[in-house]
Amino acid sequence: MIDLLQWGLDFVAWIQQYRNPVTDEFMRHTTDLGGKYYIYLLPLLIWGLNFRFMVRVSIMFLLSFFINISFKDLLALPRPFDVDPGITSDREWGFGMPSGHSQNSALLWIMLAVSVAKRWFWVVALSIALLIGFSRVYFGLHFPGDILGGWLLAAMLLWAYYTWGEKVAVWMQKQSITCLLIGCGVMMGALYFLYMWVLEMPIMTGLAAISFGFGVGAIISLRVMNYNGEGSLWKRALRNVIGLGVLVLYLKFTGSLFPETKSLEYYWILLIVNTIAGLWLSLGAPWIFLLLSLGGRNKVES
Repeated sequence: MIDLLQWGLDFVAWIQQYRNPVTDEFMRHTTDLGGKYYIYLLPLLIWGLNFRFMVRVSIMFLLSFFINISFKDLLALPRPFDVDPGITSDREWGFGMPSGHSQNSALLWIMLAVSVAKRWFWVVALSIALLIGFSRVYFGLHFPGDILGGWLLAAMLLWAYYTWGEKVAVWMQKQSITCLLIGCGVMMGALYFLYMWVLEMPIMTGLAAISFGFGVGAIISLRVMNYNGEGSLWKRALRNVIGLGVLVLYLKFTGSLFPETKSLEYYWILLIVNTIAGLWLSLGAPWIFLLLSLGGRNKVES
């Protein structure tokens, strides 16, 4: 293990000798494309593409997040700067293996590539996934093995989705709305208890809340409103402008509600704020789009 860590450190050091301000700027945006830019990218995809498909992608994406964090906590392996503090001045929360940026970006872009089914888009998607993985090593935030571990988990999740995803979707379609909503509530409660009290990772309750809000909203939008997200290019563009505009204003406003110390009150506010954000993504925004005739409905068979 020590030899493997040393090899990883040597590899990171070798990559970092080629760092320069121009490449740093490019890689900074690249790594953010696999991280904090998701707050804008995912909503744009949800509101701009086929809604049912993007609900599935989003569910897999959120599942990938939970699995990644769970594996990180289970393996408890260090990042390069934990072994050698001089490797980089950048710091990030959590353990190293597997790389969440690499795992989640590979899952997202490959699912999009399968849907688009164009050779040029496959080239773009794989290039983005590879660059995001490389950027994590470039900044000394992950060992090469962390990147490979993330890609391996992404491959397993993709295999599971394309093997059983359609069967699960058909089964869920047969369930009542009440049953599905109760299921979302039970999962939310289980995740909250797990991360708040068992694993003592309360910050993850925010992701659980987004998942709950998104799941509830998606069930209502698909089963009650029959929303499909179709429309002309200008309608899709306008949906994104409206949806993202409201989301940005909401996040800016609610940001001032959090206390400075991360007390129990902080996490309760996080729970509420993120639940509403999830509901906006999958229910509030689609409802507004239908009111403004910017989205379509599936025809209900008589």
